[in-house]
Amino acid sequence: MTEDAAVFGGLKNMVDGLANTYQLYDPKMIAVSTTCMAEVIGDDLHSFIQNAKDEDSVPRDFDVPFAHTPAFVGSHVDGYDNMVKGILEHFWKGQERTQVEGAINIIPGFDGFCVGNNRELKRLLDVMGVSYTFIQDASDQFDTPSDGEYRMYDGGTKINEVKKALNAEATL
Repeated sequence: MTEDAAVFGGLKNMVDGLANTYQLYDPKMIAVSTTCMAEVIGDDLHSFIQNAKDEDSVPRDFDVPFAHTPAFVGSHVDGYDNMVKGILEHFWKGQERTQVEGAINIIPGFDGFCVGNNRELKRLLDVMGVSYTFIQDASDQFDTPSDGEYRMYDGGTKINEVKKALNAEATL
């Protein structure tokens, strides 16, 4: 945020940022989190996202989950947890839940060793025949090569999987 956005708020940045991201990267969704400055001045992400959609930055039905992640509250782990919660709330809000027996969700949390840890957890769950959804699985993303060819990150949890995870019997 520049000086004017710090005084008047980051709405213009949100409108431009969503439009640029949508046009340049053709994403399936854009997750938005705040910074310390946006929290200090009290930017309203929900309203900003709605205004950006009103200005055709992204289509009205495009998924833009968000979370407030102030730097002066908790740690980066709390911010990560807030963003995971914001994504789940975005996709699950107002949806009817139909429990699927035996299906579980795994939310591994903020894990710097997720490449190995997530893969081993998935291997163990597969060996036991457990039906599971890994929420926020970054194990393959860290292995996406940096070879000069543009591509989005490999792996990750698909939006459809996150939507269906609402129906799991349990979440760990």
